[in-house]
Amino acid sequence: MIILTGMAGLVAGAFSMALGEFASVHTQNDAVAAEVAVERDEIRRHPRAEQAELAEMYEGMGLSRPTAEAVAREVHADPEPAVKVHITQELGVDPDEQPPPWTAAASSFLCFAVGGIIPLVPYLFGSSALALGLLVGAVGLFVAGALTSRFTARPWWFSGLRQLLFGAIAAGATYVVGMLIGVSMTG
Repeated sequence: MIILTGMAGLVAGAFSMALGEFASVHTQNDAVAAEVAVERDEIRRHPRAEQAELAEMYEGMGLSRPTAEAVAREVHADPEPAVKVHITQELGVDPDEQPPPWTAAASSFLCFAVGGIIPLVPYLFGSSALALGLLVGAVGLFVAGALTSRFTARPWWFSGLRQLLFGAIAAGATYVVGMLIGVSMTG
């Protein structure tokens, strides 16, 4: 029963995470594309105002007024690079470097599936001990968190404990919901 429900939850969760990630990234990319269209139109309709806006941005970054105006003038010599520079400066994103939704979805699916299989490992090898499943899951959460510290400035133990805490909160919430709807761990 645990393997069946665990695998069902794994598959449902992995698809849910993948589809959510796909929708999120696709929506974000659409929003950036819409902003590019707006910026392109503004540069076409108000080239001097947009050039002045860019010069002000450069001045705000520390360039002298004459240098900022010269750079903005050079950028605005060609409207397409000007659009890209405005989007990059105003939104902090590169419109040519948007993540593909399918890649994000596949990555999310795979990560969820790997994370979801770890607490089931003892049961797949014949164990029926809940404590062992919880321990393996806890170790998996801690290791996953510790590995993420390679991409942050946080210490490995902090990231590991934070991930373990988040997992404990999720498991606790799941337990409480199960209790409220009358699911019993004893059968």
